Amino acid sequence: MSFNGMYGMRIKRQWSERKLANLSYRLSYLLDSGIPLLDSLDFAIGHFNGREKEQLLHVRQSLEEGDSLSCAVESMSVPSLFVSLIVAGEQHGHYASSLSFAARYYQRRAEWKHQIYQLLSYPFLLLLLSAASLWFLLQAILPQLASMYSTLGLSLPYFTRVFIAIVSCFSSYGVPSIAVMLLCAAGFAIVRRRPQSAEKAAAFLFTVPFFRYWLKLKYSHYFAMQTGLLLEAGVSILDICILFKNKAPWLLYRHLMEKAEVQLNEGRRLSDTMGELPYFIPELIRYIELGEEGGQVGACLLFYSGQVEEEIRQQIEKLLRWLEPLVLIAIGSIVLVIVLSFFLPVLHMIRSLN
Repeated sequence: MSFNGMYGMRIKRQWSERKLANLSYRLSYLLDSGIPLLDSLDFAIGHFNGREKEQLLHVRQSLEEGDSLSCAVESMSVPSLFVSLIVAGEQHGHYASSLSFAARYYQRRAEWKHQIYQLLSYPFLLLLLSAASLWFLLQAILPQLASMYSTLGLSLPYFTRVFIAIVSCFSSYGVPSIAVMLLCAAGFAIVRRRPQSAEKAAAFLFTVPFFRYWLKLKYSHYFAMQTGLLLEAGVSILDICILFKNKAPWLLYRHLMEKAEVQLNEGRRLSDTMGELPYFIPELIRYIELGEEGGQVGACLLFYSGQVEEEIRQQIEKLLRWLEPLVLIAIGSIVLVIVLSFFLPVLHMIRSLN
């Protein structure tokens, strides 16, 4: 099955970043020590269990049947970027360097995710408990209060009446609305797995400012990382464009590399070619120009890929600094609703009885 087909049809739960980093590190160390690929894979398989071990055994069987490592890895439920790094290793004939790069990359991603989990787990736990408390009060306390007020011939406070109306409206239309949103999300997920639809969706997202910024970072990082590795290994820029055109994980990216190949064949410089593609960060073009001046395009691109990773980390931390107070504000809003909706009627009833 083709690379694009596997990318579109992969529906299994993917490997975690930490497990990918572990696999990449072990294979790169063993291969760099001179141990053959099959023997290195045998050593690595012993450190995994369950579905990961089954997938690695399938990879080994494919290698024995004569498939390349990249083709064998396509059957695994791994990110497309990991497969691309394996393809890059095949192009320059040295898997160890690509796998070492993959180990560092996925180890950093695992650390980022762990940091995000630590920062957000406590606020979201509080939010969940607050929402559960509100649901309990809605189901157990509010009907009793309404019944007591009706028995005493009293009128509920204005805010409580408004809240009851909102709850009644949500009970009537909330479930159908949630069902419609879930159906839309499922439809979007199905459409996204079709390459042509995914390309149109990516082109549309490039017109939205927030998503455009993140997609440009993603494309620039992918280009810098892969091209830097391949150039440092002695692969020509034209061969790299052909590789991207055939093996890149995104159809829109493939079309961009097809355009770049045409212009490079006409004798244009890489910086001029990439500068005319509005899907990359301008800083990437400046690093390419710097590398062309010094004859070190590969080294400059690898350095820039590290800079992009650091920028992504900083942007994620900035978003998290905003997200945590927003979660706390949501918790405070729930507490305020509880106070106004449930304690005000109690105080009002006490004053009326007195």
